[in-house]
Amino acid sequence: PENMVSVAGSTSEDDCVYAPCFAGNYMTDSGCQQCGNNTFSAAGAFSCTSCPEDMASAVGSTSEEDCVFAPCLAGSYMTDNGCQQCGENTFSAAGASSCSDCPIKNMVSAAGSSSE
Repeated sequence: PENMVSVAGSTSEDDCVYAPCFAGNYMTDSGCQQCGNNTFSAAGAFSCTSCPEDMASAVGSTSEEDCVFAPCLAGSYMTDNGCQQCGENTFSAAGASSCSDCPIKNMVSAAGSSSE
């Protein structure tokens, strides 16, 4: 049958098994299935592994290295350890890598502001 293999000298279809799945996929009763969002697998896997907390990956990811921090919400910025809230007198848009200073220095914004 399609996508199945057997060892030399096999005598029946019962000797056939599905070929190992490629990385980014996992074995099911009906063959290989692609890992979903926020999961990954190595070649030959029987299940997908979830990305660490607060991290995300694309469909079909092949290793934990494919897991990245999800973009930060407005009012926060990305650091090496994940999202950090902007401080007073600063703001950021969604997905920012830093916060910007408020343009009017005598105007005080609350921590985590998302606009000027």
